[in-house]
Amino acid sequence: MNFREIEFGSEKFRQECELRNQILRVPLGLSLDDQDLTDERDQMHFGLFDGDSLVACVIAAPLSATEVKLRQMAVAATVQGTGCGNAIIRCLEEHLLKRGFIHISLNARMSAVGFYGKLGYSTIGVEFIEVGIPHVKMQKNLGQADSV
Repeated sequence: MNFREIEFGSEKFRQECELRNQILRVPLGLSLDDQDLTDERDQMHFGLFDGDSLVACVIAAPLSATEVKLRQMAVAATVQGTGCGNAIIRCLEEHLLKRGFIHISLNARMSAVGFYGKLGYSTIGVEFIEVGIPHVKMQKNLGQADSV
């Protein structure tokens, strides 16, 4: 598996959008095609590739010089449960730390809270509804011992 940054607007970005749509939007009756993606130009896009095939993706949206918010994490259905989600987050954290980011936050679907918890993320605040389903805010400070 190969972790790398994805350039906004590139062919790999189109693959990322297709994966995000299939995994995150279609099951909710939504479509990424209906979204204005221009704000994503200033966000960092990352993928985990098996050869030339994108198997996982995530976006890191900078909030400050040291903080990012993760968005749109998706793992292809064919590789879910094989460690690809864990791999992309671990690679992403290492990459972000090298770029000076030390705090990560995200809005996790309730079904993903256990996944992020195993990676050292902690829940903050109360459950809320986003895109029609329950979520909770989670965070992690990089460089601290993981709770794995």
